[in-house]
This record gives sequence, structure tokens and C-alpha cells, in this order.
Amino acid sequence: MNFILDMVTSATVSAILSGGLLWFTKSWISERLKNAIKSEYDEKLETHKAQLKAQTDIEIETLKANLKSQNDVEIEKLKSNLSIATAEHHVTFSKLHEQRAQVIADSYAFLKEVYLKIQDYVKVFEPAGDKSRDERRKHAVEAHLNLRDYYPKKIIYLPKATAEKIEKIDMALVQTFNEFVFTVDMKKHNSDLGKWVEIFKRMDGEMKDALNDLEDEFRLLLGDKSNKEDAPDQKSVR
Repeated sequence: MNFILDMVTSATVSAILSGGLLWFTKSWISERLKNAIKSEYDEKLETHKAQLKAQTDIEIETLKANLKSQNDVEIEKLKSNLSIATAEHHVTFSKLHEQRAQVIADSYAFLKEVYLKIQDYVKVFEPAGDKSRDERRKHAVEAHLNLRDYYPKKIIYLPKATAEKIEKIDMALVQTFNEFVFTVDMKKHNSDLGKWVEIFKRMDGEMKDALNDLEDEFRLLLGDKSNKEDAPDQKSVR
């Protein structure tokens, strides 16, 4: 009985030990497999991440290069368009400046002709053999008609202030002309000599000054930047 009991006990212990060993072996193998799988997974994950990063970096650099290339192309197109627009603007401005210069020159020529003809008409000293006063009056009227036929059609080329100044001078010349006609010329032998002298002095004084001021303004419009303040007083040497 003791032998049988020892055998049973020994078998039981052996079974327990074998079971424990088997469980330990399984656990150990399972843990090793888990670690091996995790290590392999981590390695593959890192490799995949590295590949993704490398691919992403390449795509980003490619995108940057494409964007830069497109931007460069667009910038060059913009520069080209701006250059063309600048050239067109320069041509347009040059033509406009030429037209304005011509209008200024013509307007001044017509206005100066009116001034000279009226000045000749109202002059106090009438030498023998000179044109008659009627003829001189006719020439003054013709000069003024030429001005009025040209200037209003071209007024758009001039600054408003300059156009107003021309109108003011023209009106003053017309008033002076009419004053001379009615106070001197039409009275013939009963003309007012004092008024005659006054009108002539006005033409040689304030009317001449106004015309010279207009000349300075025309020069500025044509690009002459000379400082009038640095120049000698023109009125004092006229």
C-alpha cells in the first residue's frame, strides 16, 4: 500500500511538474513570439514611416519646385505685360504731350496776334503812309475771329486754370478794343486824347504783363522747370 501510495504521489507530482513546465514553456514561447512580432512590427512601422516621410518630402519639394516654376512664369508674364503697358502709356503720353504742345503754341500765336493787331490799332502815333485806322481795325477783328475759330475747339488740351487765364486775357483785349472804338475811333475829331493815351498805356502795360505771365505758364506746361523766383524781375526790365 505504501508503494502504491508513493507511486500515485510521484505520478501526481510529476503531472503537476510536467503541467507547470508545459505552461511555463508555452508562456515563454508566447512571450517570445509576441516580442518578436512586436519588434518586427515596430521595425516595419519605422521603415514605413521613413518611406512615407521620404516620399512626402519628395512630393513637397516637387510641389515647391512646380509652384516656383509657375510663379516664375507668371511673374515673367506680369513683367512683360507691365513693360508693354508702360511702353503703350509712354507712346500715348508722348503723343498727348506733342498735341498739347502744338495747341499751346497755336493758341499763344493766335492770342499774341490779337494783342499785336489791337496794339497797332490803338497806337497814339500814326505816321504818314501807315495803314488807315479802319484797315488796322479790320485786321484786329480778323485776328480775333481766327482765335475764336481755333481756341474753343482745342480747350480740352489745356488745364482749366490756364484756359480761364486765356479767356480772361481775351475778354480784356475785346473790352479794350471796344472802348477804343466807341471813345476814340468813332468820335474822329472829337476823340478823347486822354482816354486814347490811357488805352495805349494799358496795352503796353498790364495787358503785356498778363500775356508775359501766360508765356511763363505755357513754358511750365511744356516742361520748362526754370524757377521764376530765381530769374530777374521781368516787369522791372520791360
